[in-house]
Amino acid sequence: MTSRAIPRILLAVQAITFSIATAAIAQERLVERPATAGVRDAAGMFSEDSVRQAGESLRKFARESGVVAVVETVANLNGEAIDEAAIRMARRSAIKGIFILVAKKEMKIEVLASRQFHDAFSRETLHGVRTAFTEGFRKNDFDRGLREGVAVIGAAVATAKAEKKLPAIEAPVDDVGPVVAIKAEHPPSALVARNQVKLTLEGARAIVEAAERQAAAMNLKSNIAVVDDGGHLLSFDRMNGARPASGYTAITKAVTAATFRQPTGPIPAGAANPDPILNIGMQNAATASGGKITTLRGGEPVIIDGQVIGGVGVGGGTGEQDAEVARAGIDAFLKQLASPEPSKGEKKKDEPPSNAVKD
Repeated sequence: MTSRAIPRILLAVQAITFSIATAAIAQERLVERPATAGVRDAAGMFSEDSVRQAGESLRKFARESGVVAVVETVANLNGEAIDEAAIRMARRSAIKGIFILVAKKEMKIEVLASRQFHDAFSRETLHGVRTAFTEGFRKNDFDRGLREGVAVIGAAVATAKAEKKLPAIEAPVDDVGPVVAIKAEHPPSALVARNQVKLTLEGARAIVEAAERQAAAMNLKSNIAVVDDGGHLLSFDRMNGARPASGYTAITKAVTAATFRQPTGPIPAGAANPDPILNIGMQNAATASGGKITTLRGGEPVIIDGQVIGGVGVGGGTGEQDAEVARAGIDAFLKQLASPEPSKGEKKKDEPPSNAVKD
């Protein structure tokens, strides 16, 4: 190796380290923003004044009762059923209270209560909220529909509170105002991250099982590893006949995907001709990490609502085959997670584990 190549390698390692730190900072920002009461008008259905007034009312309800109510609009459903879209978006946002999804193009609305509020808000109550919104919408007066819907939400919250049906839930930190008893350089809400989504052991096992089915369908004998967002092992399986040596690479791929927040492979990602200097630097970084970083394909991050909650690594086939098996496991997991929950007493086929993620 020439003396000129050494500085280039050092610069490559520094660039990789900087990109990792930047990704970590960005990820921390994502998870430090808990779901708060208000209106998320992505479809642009309401006026600014109506959004502001409705948001103030919903945050007031949250301060007084701990019930977080969120109204979210989307331009269209892209063929997805409104109830499935609402369940998926409510779960990903980790909302504890009432979630209202409005699809502008399809002119559909869904109203849900999170699990701990099922007793507080009956189906009849949620239907009343839905009706209040739709009355204005039918007359093409969306601001009126929002105003009347929020008013009915407030009445429902007040009734549940008076009847002592609300569970003991702490009001959202962002909604309770300043805490005068604590003097600190940073506001209390900046000191901890709340409402984070975490991959559980049951969720990791669900990914492994689905990945194994895909590997068997491809006539592969694979090693499959699942780690949490910090790269710590949650679940590992070696299929009968799989090479033991590939177990180490599967775990390394999972760790890299989780901690780099992206699929594994040559860098830059997606480049037809990977940069040799960057990849040499990556190899040096892998050595410095004790072999916990790799550029081999077959590692995929697990992402919920833009937040990386873990990584999956597969070893035993080609890089492309391993990546396909890993993606199949994640896709099946996300599909199970987004599926509607069965009603009480009803047993649902291929029912996803209710504790696949926790917040």
